[in-house]
Amino acid sequence: MKLWTIIVAACVLLIADAPAAAHRHGWQVSLVGETGMWGGFREVSSGGPQDAWVMRAGLPPLRWNGAEWHGATGKAGPYLVRQAGQGVTWTFTDGPARVDVRRMAEGRWSRLPIEAESAHVTAAAATGADDCWAAGLRLSREGMTDGLWHWEGQAWRPVAAPLPISDLAAAPDGQVWALSSPGVSNLGYGGERAASILRWTDGEWLRTPIPAIALPEGGHLELNDLAMPYAGLGYAVGAITVGGAPLEAVVLRWDGVAWERLPHRPPATAYTHVTTDGGSGMWLAAARTGLPGALVRFVDGSWSQISVLPEGSTHAEVRGLANVPGTSQMWATVDAGGTSAVLTYR
Repeated sequence: MKLWTIIVAACVLLIADAPAAAHRHGWQVSLVGETGMWGGFREVSSGGPQDAWVMRAGLPPLRWNGAEWHGATGKAGPYLVRQAGQGVTWTFTDGPARVDVRRMAEGRWSRLPIEAESAHVTAAAATGADDCWAAGLRLSREGMTDGLWHWEGQAWRPVAAPLPISDLAAAPDGQVWALSSPGVSNLGYGGERAASILRWTDGEWLRTPIPAIALPEGGHLELNDLAMPYAGLGYAVGAITVGGAPLEAVVLRWDGVAWERLPHRPPATAYTHVTTDGGSGMWLAAARTGLPGALVRFVDGSWSQISVLPEGSTHAEVRGLANVPGTSQMWATVDAGGTSAVLTYR
């Protein structure tokens, strides 16, 4: 089994003219698996110190009980899990006639299927046991179409959106936000390919203006993830891409009134995940051209980078990133081509 190493790169991503800050890291390896084609660790989520999930390709998810990881064998189970505080969990599993949605609340599971044939949920956000959003795709005779559904306590209902929804995030105050960032093969309505941020406001999805970003010829703004850790504070991350390759990273911050672009713009880098660090900062996952993936922290105006790479490998990709609510503890999943690891930060 490969030896995993965690290395702090001394603030190579600092904002220009910002003072260097040494953030003592506490990332450790929690679990390593030789995965091959099946069972690779994917997304991770957490509802509290005794509750975390790791999705596995082609296998049921792993569960954390506060002391150890355990998982079942057999056919694949849920591929998407969202938690809304301690004790409320939503899981999503594909089915031919419907999406099998299950909710854990008040200590018991309930089946709440989305009755949509040939549908696949790609993003979800929940604010509680009676409020959950799910976005995805449906295959019909007319081809692939976008879908958006909202659970309001009694049933799922389809909701119209002005743009395809690629990600969803819920803020602690109950506000729900969405990204629309079509890729090369998934153009927006009318064939446009422009990233947008939307907010559910008075019963409809409205765009919130984002800063104008100069793009090179053939370039596009891609936003990959959205986090709204506090009322009046949010982050959207991604990259400017040319031909699908990242030219430079993009970090947008919401201050309660408007979005602004931060001056942190590392080259040949795309941020793929962002989440709160449990305090005033954020953790991000970086995909870097020609370099292994990295975990990046933003706190007190400074940026620091942690490279995670198994010994003997040249490639590593951060596949999932999650904060343990109410703490500074973190979970991350990393794939290094046949070997996957779950990392923990305490």
